Amino acid sequence: MGRSEELYRLQQIDSERDAKLRRLSEIKATLDDDRALQKAQKSVKESEKKARKWQTRQRDLELEIDSLSDKMSRSEKRLYGGKVHNPKELSDLQAEIESLQRRRRSLEDTLLEAMINREEAEGAFDAASGHLEEVESRRLTEHADLEAERKAVQQRLEELANRRTRPASRVDAAVLATYERIRELKRGQAVAQIKGGACSACGVAVAPSMEWRLREGEMIQCDTCRRILVLRDS
Repeated sequence: MGRSEELYRLQQIDSERDAKLRRLSEIKATLDDDRALQKAQKSVKESEKKARKWQTRQRDLELEIDSLSDKMSRSEKRLYGGKVHNPKELSDLQAEIESLQRRRRSLEDTLLEAMINREEAEGAFDAASGHLEEVESRRLTEHADLEAERKAVQQRLEELANRRTRPASRVDAAVLATYERIRELKRGQAVAQIKGGACSACGVAVAPSMEWRLREGEMIQCDTCRRILVLRDS
């Protein structure tokens, strides 16, 4: 097996390895990304807080209305009980009862509004809680799949590392150093085939004399993109 074939094999292995490493990075980013979960949790907390606020408001209004009703009941008993005879006191009692009635009607209107708001807030809380459950369930399933994929990718990387040893050891150290330098400069692709008389990476024609020199064992780089050129029979 010639140097061209070894370089080509090395490039194929390294390209797959680069892709696997990128995928590992994507998997980690997805596993670490809990923005959707945090947003759903925040929505639940906010809606729960709002629902409790209106529940408390409704309860306070109900207690205040009950207190007013008790006070009205006592005043009415005094007014109609026959024990109060003073006209001024009777007039004051009547005025007090009317004032309490107005206050109670106002509170009842406010209570109705609070009840509506409480129901809406509780509905929002239920919806937010349901959405949170969906997010948690989806996240659990997705994470299980990603963890399984990560394990498979890591196993494949180990296989590629073992497979890389042989072709790398068969390439001259100087050529290998050039290969690594070009890989760094060219986003991972240091090797290009000659196809149809042109560089497969940049498409620029390769002189026949360069092909001949390549067949003679020289290391040839594309004049345009500077990638290492290889010839393959297939």
